[in-house]
Amino acid sequence: MAKGVVYLLLVIMLASSVIGAQQSLGVFQTGAEVTLVQSCDDSTYSNISKITFPNSTLAINTETVMTPDGGDTYSLSFTDTVPLGSYLVYGHCDESGTDTVWVYDFEITYSGKKVSLSNTIIIFALLGLAAIFLTISFLFKENYWMLEAFFQFLSVLAGLIAVNSARIVASESNSLGAMGEMGILLMIAVLLIFFLWIFVKAFKEIIKIFKDKGDLRWNYD
Repeated sequence: MAKGVVYLLLVIMLASSVIGAQQSLGVFQTGAEVTLVQSCDDSTYSNISKITFPNSTLAINTETVMTPDGGDTYSLSFTDTVPLGSYLVYGHCDESGTDTVWVYDFEITYSGKKVSLSNTIIIFALLGLAAIFLTISFLFKENYWMLEAFFQFLSVLAGLIAVNSARIVASESNSLGAMGEMGILLMIAVLLIFFLWIFVKAFKEIIKIFKDKGDLRWNYD
């Protein structure tokens, strides 16, 4: 029993060291040129062995020489970045005279931004705010149409920001990302229609004011 616990702890420590050894280059936009960088102390070369796509197929499967950038840093430009997801880069170098294997990953998303829990929270908060503003706008009578329009404007604006945040969250998928772009265009169209409605409403109100003044003048005469 005690030996089993010791073996389990050793496995956990080994797994932690392996996980900790793998680094990430960052998050990039789909189709972007990604500069793969690796630093090896006192090395004369650094080669890439293979690069895997998110679906585990191979983007590079031959020994590829990286370009020295001065010092102990090497780089290689990689442009086959259309598929979304996590890419793995495997390579090796003669660090301090010893052939050393290295590996790291980088992520490709639709917008080049990483999804986080805060994005989702912001979306729901903005949608709730938009619903509150819209509800308040319906509480005003016809005579207070300007206040009604003001809260409706705030509602549309909050909705527009929420859709933009949703577009960022949807960046993990091509189809969802495209839907996010369509959502942004739709919300902009709604905002333009809203401003057109405000203009028509204000114009009608001005005509009514002039008409009322004309009737008063007529009655006075």
